[in-house]
Amino acid sequence: MKIENIELFYLSMPEILDEADGSQDALIVKVEAGGLVGWGECEASPLTSIANFICPKSHSAANPIRDSVINQNINDLNDVKKIIQTVKHKSLMIAQTPHTFSGIEVALLDLLAKKENCPIYSLIGMNKSKPKIAYASVLFGKTPQETYEVAKNLKNQNFKAIKFGWQNFGLNIKTDEDHLVAAREAMGKDLELMVDVGAIWGTDVEEAQKRLNILQNANITWLEEPFFSDAFYEYGQLSDKTNLPLAGGESCHSVESAKNMIRFGKVNFIQIDAGIAGGILAGKEICDFAEANNVQYVNHTFTSHLQLSSSLQSYANSSKSLFAEFPQQLKSLAWDLTENHIDIDINGCINIPTGVGHAIKINQSALEQYKVDVQIYINKEKIF
Repeated sequence: MKIENIELFYLSMPEILDEADGSQDALIVKVEAGGLVGWGECEASPLTSIANFICPKSHSAANPIRDSVINQNINDLNDVKKIIQTVKHKSLMIAQTPHTFSGIEVALLDLLAKKENCPIYSLIGMNKSKPKIAYASVLFGKTPQETYEVAKNLKNQNFKAIKFGWQNFGLNIKTDEDHLVAAREAMGKDLELMVDVGAIWGTDVEEAQKRLNILQNANITWLEEPFFSDAFYEYGQLSDKTNLPLAGGESCHSVESAKNMIRFGKVNFIQIDAGIAGGILAGKEICDFAEANNVQYVNHTFTSHLQLSSSLQSYANSSKSLFAEFPQQLKSLAWDLTENHIDIDINGCINIPTGVGHAIKINQSALEQYKVDVQIYINKEKIF
């Protein structure tokens, strides 16, 4: 069968707030072939990726992604891999390409798994899935007391791990310490505490070092994204100066960049988003490399449960990579987008959906409710 149609749905909340919350808008991908439909999600600026999908050719390595996917064969996994290579070569010089194609790749695998009547993780070579320890992913409170209340509430929901992030953490050492003390006090000593600083220190290793003591006193499981995602040298420097585990990789846009984060950044946890790094197959390759180098693989997800299930597929059967990010402060768009949702079990773990494809059903009414009307013209000709 051949890929007959691809549709991109730009969805948005009525108002986009200037906050570190990727669930405020979305770019959803629908792929059709042989009477089947696959769905995926790009973790990307929607309009930027739409342009990437349909843009006029600039030269041989700057083609629209659409031209490399439409009418291609989609009968088995090798066909998907051929499309991946074609897109990479023909759209190599457009920086947005990995973000855009990631959602398309997920949709292609979802469709192909429906053809084979199996989960995506089975399609890509895993005979079963294993539960992951769900860490509740939330923003720091605006005050330490808010952080305390959020941590207490999540502990009462049976979470065994909580990650706090962003919200200006990293700008003031005393305030940072107060937030950490509050979180640890609310959680108790047995729960895992992760800290995500959202690259707030850029490439400033010295600024990161100033907080090592308060982070160690809080007994954190990892320090996430202390620097820009491509600051491999600085990651490596900080790693050499502390035994505090480092995590990073959510902005890695390729298999190669993730491998370099492991090789040179010396992270202990590599966090990959199926909507950014190239898709589920890219995640699986990164996971295999990570685990061969004693690094744990972790999904990155801060959007819908479609994206959550997709990002879990890459390491579904791993017994070495133990954690899964589970966002807890989604905007209504991200929640309403799907008819079904993933939940934690009594042990505080996520069980990866065992249904066909990624097993998440799109809520068609949400596609209409949150739709952004976009029309793009070139020389008066409507191309989107």
